[in-house]
Amino acid sequence: MKRKEKKEEYTGLFHNADDYGIYHMTAQQRILGFVVGMIAGAVVFQIFFGLWIFSIIAAAGCGIVGILAYKNILHKKRNALLLLEFRDMLESISTSLGSGKNTTQAFSDARSDMKNQYGEQADIVKELDIILSGLESNVTAEVLLKDFAKRSHNENIQNFADVFSVANRTGGNIRQIVYETKNVINDKINVEQEIQTLISGKKNELNIMMVLPLIVVTQVKSMQASDTTGDMIFNFIVRLAALAMFALAYIIGKKFMKIEA
Repeated sequence: MKRKEKKEEYTGLFHNADDYGIYHMTAQQRILGFVVGMIAGAVVFQIFFGLWIFSIIAAAGCGIVGILAYKNILHKKRNALLLLEFRDMLESISTSLGSGKNTTQAFSDARSDMKNQYGEQADIVKELDIILSGLESNVTAEVLLKDFAKRSHNENIQNFADVFSVANRTGGNIRQIVYETKNVINDKINVEQEIQTLISGKKNELNIMMVLPLIVVTQVKSMQASDTTGDMIFNFIVRLAALAMFALAYIIGKKFMKIEA
């Protein structure tokens, strides 16, 4: 049986860029994810089982799950923001090319626009710094864009880099390509937002349904008489199975809600 290889991080042509397929959490983010996961796990297990030792042990495992879940959320948020920034960058470049500026000047103007819009630490500003630095070192724009596209792991950015490369070599209308790509990305983002709006109600219902079992168990326990040893073991097994089913139902529900444009 072959061992699964660890994904290798690609840091670009100059080894100073980010691989957007990999997310590195800060120490504060790890602590936050662990604490939230641990507290949520401790509360759930204490409500279901009422055993502090078991709840503490389970909470430690839930803390690790919390780190992974929070990392996934931050990773998706970063990549979604990168696409928005890329769309706005294309709009800026299209405007500059339309006013008669060359490619280098267009990227320089885009860098200023993105800095004003998103701030100095924005991913797109860092990418434009890399592109401008590469252009100054006589690296072609198509090579730099393909490098960015490879690290982005985003189909839209990769498609643009491929089309830009072909158009740049054959003398195509770069401004028109940039403008149309921006429109395509914008349409996809709008469709995605519409989908998320339509299913937001169902997401809220799913979250409420996952809270209801905790309320029901709390009410049942308050009315229940003390158990014998045999009953305690049986109840423990039943509650553990019920908790597993609720967790499985939540995971399946989240997968059904995962709709992409």
